[in-house]
Amino acid sequence: MMKLVGPWLSGFTRRAGITMKLLDIPFEHLNLNAYVNKEEVRRYSPMGKVPALVLGNGESLIDSAGIIEVLHEMAGPEKALMPPSGAPRLKALQLLGIGLNIYPKLTALYDESLRPKSHQLQSVFEGLAEQAIIGLKLPEAQTKDGWLVDNKLSQADIMAVVCYQASAGFVLPDHVNAKNFPRLAALCERAMKIDAFASTVPHL
Repeated sequence: MMKLVGPWLSGFTRRAGITMKLLDIPFEHLNLNAYVNKEEVRRYSPMGKVPALVLGNGESLIDSAGIIEVLHEMAGPEKALMPPSGAPRLKALQLLGIGLNIYPKLTALYDESLRPKSHQLQSVFEGLAEQAIIGLKLPEAQTKDGWLVDNKLSQADIMAVVCYQASAGFVLPDHVNAKNFPRLAALCERAMKIDAFASTVPHL
């Protein structure tokens, strides 16, 4: 059985886990933190990077984009969580790209918040927060009553949920919440009715 290494607190680990659950790909989740469980993580990921996906033959992937690509290949084009072509694929790639650029800002914000107050740079914090909030306003504007692209659950939705919940839950709760982002909040509420999302909610 494949092993997915990394905590759900890692948004890219969570994205991979949600994808595997939605695609009914069996895996063992190793809830190992790259900072706290450094040596254990390095057994599977020599650089100490998460997520890491350990395949059945023992080989490992450590790039989340590559992991998703392999998972889609395993599931086949009919089940892959991306439109195959045309305008829907372009829209999904655009929205996914936004999410993939928002999340590193959230990670940097979280890391900055862990510094002693005397070592925190307010200008850095404000700049990262501004970028993340502007990014979240883009899918907020395109979210309607269903899923983001042709009302079919895709990687665009997964990344939007991961970013919103991380922002609202522990990174930018004063700015990112149901009042300011009602459509993304509704999208998350819809997603949380699905086990793949509900069972991977990160906890500090």
